[in-house]
Amino acid sequence: MGVSVHQLDQQIGYLRATLEQEKKPVGFMLGAGAPMAMKNADGSPLIPGIEQLTDMVRDQLAEPYSGAIETLVGHLGLKDGKNLEAVLNYVRLLAALPGTEPVRGVEVSTLAKLDAEICRGIRKNVDITLPSGDTPYQSLALWISAVRRLSPTQIFTTNYDLLAEQALERQRVAYFDGFMGSREPSFDLQAVEEDQLPGRWNLLWKLHGSINWSQDADGNVVRRPADADDDSSALVYPSHLKYDQSRRLPYLAMMDRLKAFLRKPGAVLVTCGFSFRDQHINEVLDQSLRSNPTATVQGLLHGSLDEYEDAVGLATNLPNLILLARDAAVVGTISAPWAEATSAEGDSVPTESDLGDFETFGKLLRDLVGDVAASGAVDER
Repeated sequence: MGVSVHQLDQQIGYLRATLEQEKKPVGFMLGAGAPMAMKNADGSPLIPGIEQLTDMVRDQLAEPYSGAIETLVGHLGLKDGKNLEAVLNYVRLLAALPGTEPVRGVEVSTLAKLDAEICRGIRKNVDITLPSGDTPYQSLALWISAVRRLSPTQIFTTNYDLLAEQALERQRVAYFDGFMGSREPSFDLQAVEEDQLPGRWNLLWKLHGSINWSQDADGNVVRRPADADDDSSALVYPSHLKYDQSRRLPYLAMMDRLKAFLRKPGAVLVTCGFSFRDQHINEVLDQSLRSNPTATVQGLLHGSLDEYEDAVGLATNLPNLILLARDAAVVGTISAPWAEATSAEGDSVPTESDLGDFETFGKLLRDLVGDVAASGAVDER
């Protein structure tokens, strides 16, 4: 007999039980929706979404770059023209072409510098200080620090911002992000691949790069302050072009960490603010979950399930990919709405989940930390 509805309380119980485990490898995937869930005093998102960021960067570019980007956006479709990552990908594609003649109406000298100018704009608008007090990022850091687990917690993010780093540092959580050093840390592939850090060190992997990644004069990938006046391009968004090896390396290594995590027996990856629209990441999830049936991905979606066509397409073919949306879920490849609840008056009322809102998920993590503290199991490191 087919399943006609899913039980929200039951799924939340499963999620809580998973996060209370100390032995399972647990990771988190944070997408653009995570910082967007946090609001400024005027109600705007703490960090803008991709369409708003695209408009902001375009408006802030000076000539000749503002004219160049308007010309290039005119070549793209409506959807890609509103997506700064698609625009950046197009700029890099044209800049890589040989020759000295103008390309698609833009001077070669302008194309060569437009990448850095766009990244300068991204740095300016994304380099935000994490608010003090209770934030979902702080809740995540608290959860990580509450109990020492057998496997380090791994955070994967497609975001360029430094909010996760700020939260981990405020909570004094030891973490490794692939870079070694103090004055100008450099990317260390050997340290990333060996995966032999002490258990108290947690892992932060930035799949689309970061506003504080760039290349030095020798081509080495380094981490330094996210200065909007830095003339070098920030290494953000891994365009699937033939970069030189040093520039491609961090992105490839970060994606390999996601694959390696999902190969671990019993691994659980919880996503929040991630829309499943990045096909490169979807391919990794698909292949990894098929090859390791003991691994599980719990996708917490903000909004209705029908807004996430790519996610549903994956989950209805992968029994170990669970989607929890506002109005419905996909569990065991079966898509169904939430069962209705009963009001105090005995009436049936719709059930909705807001776990896909990072603020709500942060409250769940804080509740779990409170449970751990009450049991006396808080790690006093």
